[in-house]
Amino acid sequence: MNQQKKLSPEQMNQHAAGYLPHHLGIVITEIGDGEVKAEFLISKSHVAPNGFLHAGSVVSLADTAAGYGCMTHLPEDAASFTTIELKSNFIGTARQGTV
Repeated sequence: MNQQKKLSPEQMNQHAAGYLPHHLGIVITEIGDGEVKAEFLISKSHVAPNGFLHAGSVVSLADTAAGYGCMTHLPEDAASFTTIELKSNFIGTARQGTV
């Protein structure tokens, strides 16, 4: 079994210390087989100058959760992985709360 498959949410959060997910306040809350749940509490650092949630914050959350989900399925001999494509369409926004 790949060592990364054994990581708990707490270990993944510690692993992110000092990196972008940590700076954005992204917290991994659950890990399942190929599934990761993550969230952040909206703060001023997540908001664009127009007062709306910055799309980059949401995409960073999605990419982080997807990446950690990939980590749970890496083959034994895999060195790493990368995101090839990520697309988003926004139909609304948030100004406060948890995303």
